[in-house]
Amino acid sequence: MEDTWGIPGPTFVGIYLLGFSMALLFVFAVRILTRSGAAATTAPVQALSAQELACLTGGPRRVVEAAVAQLVDAGRLRASRDGYLEVADRSSGGTNPVERTVMADVARHGRRSIVMLTHRLAASDAVGEVAARLVGAGYLVDGELARRRKAIGMVPVVAVFTIGVVRWLDAIASGQPAGGLTAALAATGLIAYALYRQGVCARTFEGANAVGRARVSAPAELVAAGGFTSHPDEMIRESLSGRRGASPGGDSGCATEGSRRG
Repeated sequence: MEDTWGIPGPTFVGIYLLGFSMALLFVFAVRILTRSGAAATTAPVQALSAQELACLTGGPRRVVEAAVAQLVDAGRLRASRDGYLEVADRSSGGTNPVERTVMADVARHGRRSIVMLTHRLAASDAVGEVAARLVGAGYLVDGELARRRKAIGMVPVVAVFTIGVVRWLDAIASGQPAGGLTAALAATGLIAYALYRQGVCARTFEGANAVGRARVSAPAELVAAGGFTSHPDEMIRESLSGRRGASPGGDSGCATEGSRRG
């Protein structure tokens, strides 16, 4: 019985694994390039605002959280233990576009769920402007670029895996042993799926450095760095996070793939 393509089964498995390893190296190289090669179109941000820090550490939803924390601390919004916000002072609509968007939304609904507010306003133009500013400064990866680079990086992985599947089908059809190739395909298929599911970290390396240099002390800055559960006031922390005795949250800046332009 002749070997498929004239290559013995064990030899093909070795070649397949080598090819897949090289494809993985290509994936990582593309992702590193994506995070390091963002060209700055504006001057780098000298000192991150609370909302810019929030965008780098937790993405769009964290930007809204930082704005809410600032408005609550300024006495313009009132947070209740059941996780709702109400307008407490209508004399000012906020000091920046995100805060004004938050105030307008809460005022329009009268009583607004914090969870719903952060979910809805994360996609607002005001939050998009914060992300776009950081993209221009080279601190965030543009979302479209991240998706395009991710697709490019996966091409060799898919190509090698497809060749392996074709060889496996041919081996099965011709009655040749395919145990080793079956195991290799199963393992590499899981790795390929994990890579596909994993997004490119939104922060560039320069953005990560900017986060490392940031000094936080004000309540809104602490929320920007760690979410509602990092607010220093226990009563406000419980109201904003919706639970008692919560511990400070961690950095989640790389949980999302890229950031959209406003």
